[in-house]
Amino acid sequence: MELVKDIILQTTFVILPIFIFHLFWLSRNHLNALKTNIPLITIGCMISAILCIITPIEIIDGVYFNLHTIPLFIAIAYGGYIPGFLTLLSTLAYFVYPYEYSLFYLFISIVVYSVISLSIRNNWLTYTLRKKFIFSLLYGVTILCYSIVSFIIVSVLDDEAIKLNPIILISISIVILTLLLTLLIYLTEYMRSTAVLRLELVKAEKLSIVSELAASVAHEVRNPLTVVRGFVQLIGNSPESTDSQRKEYMNLVLAELDRAQSIITDYLGIAGQQQIQKEKVNLTKTLNEVTMLMTSYANFKTVRFNCEIEKNLFVFGDRSRLKQVFINIIKNSIEAVPGINGIVTIKAEVKEEYIYIKISDNGVGMTKEQIERLGEPYYSLKENGTGLGLTVTYSIINSHGGSVKYSSELNKGTVAIIRLPFFIHKSTAHSYEAHQNLG
Repeated sequence: MELVKDIILQTTFVILPIFIFHLFWLSRNHLNALKTNIPLITIGCMISAILCIITPIEIIDGVYFNLHTIPLFIAIAYGGYIPGFLTLLSTLAYFVYPYEYSLFYLFISIVVYSVISLSIRNNWLTYTLRKKFIFSLLYGVTILCYSIVSFIIVSVLDDEAIKLNPIILISISIVILTLLLTLLIYLTEYMRSTAVLRLELVKAEKLSIVSELAASVAHEVRNPLTVVRGFVQLIGNSPESTDSQRKEYMNLVLAELDRAQSIITDYLGIAGQQQIQKEKVNLTKTLNEVTMLMTSYANFKTVRFNCEIEKNLFVFGDRSRLKQVFINIIKNSIEAVPGINGIVTIKAEVKEEYIYIKISDNGVGMTKEQIERLGEPYYSLKENGTGLGLTVTYSIINSHGGSVKYSSELNKGTVAIIRLPFFIHKSTAHSYEAHQNLG
């Protein structure tokens, strides 16, 4: 039982550098992760080799065995000459004194372990996995032959009878070493291939996003430009048109150019090109301004507002970006209500140091599946919508430390609840408490 425990402990020690390398290097989503990190390999293999030597496995009385040859092999094969040499030096400090090996035996061991590893170093990274397994098998066989021969020589020199049981135990130990080395090579190659695949997927995803974005921008902007081109041609080719007709055409041209500008603004917003400059914002004033701004559009759609906005609501954020959020959501609510008797309710209040802005309508509503997809790029319930307005809205609210939640029922309306942190000044008492006192 003690032997099994020691073998498990040694196995943990030799696997340690592989996981260290993966955790601190291969797991990074960067092209440099595929390059050899010599310091990390050196440190991991040195620690592994030292731990293996400190806690050896006693297979029989006076005969010790450890797996320090595995990190030595890994250091040379995957790191190179410098990691291999430093790993070898780290083992020398513990090799001679504790176990009183002769210098000759130590020298022969170094030659055997190092020469085999160095002989395959130059082309190791180009070998196939099968070829690497073959070399690991040859490495184990060489160590096995060397260990048995060494045991026989030591027994003869000490005038002891050569026993079969120690040779069997040594053979079993070397077989275990070979299997573990093969396992480590497989783990290393698997982690490397996984890192390569992950980086390729990230690159492919970026290219896909860029191509999709470019195609979408071209498609969305082409439509208003086509309309503009048509009306410009109409103005130029119709000398008999009246001034009022030309003015109407020009208004349509300007409207389409504004639409193109709006589309580009949405794309820039989702791409994060606009920086957020935060300051203390009077949210009560901002909401009232947005309501007044959207009143003419609501009247055009025969929709009326019902506002319940508390006074002295302050947040720390970008005023123009927050204004954009409320315009987007209120505009969506206006467009969702029926032609007559449309009502959009805007309510803002403070609860537990958060400001809750509730924007509700009595419109057509949405299904649960539609609500779950809100905020996805290119998903829109409007016939000519890009779906980017809500995507930008979600991004802005998240950057302000807030959240947006929707609830809706078909033919009963939709409720959007925006939660934003109440402004708290660091150098004075809580603004929330001041607001409560004013209330």
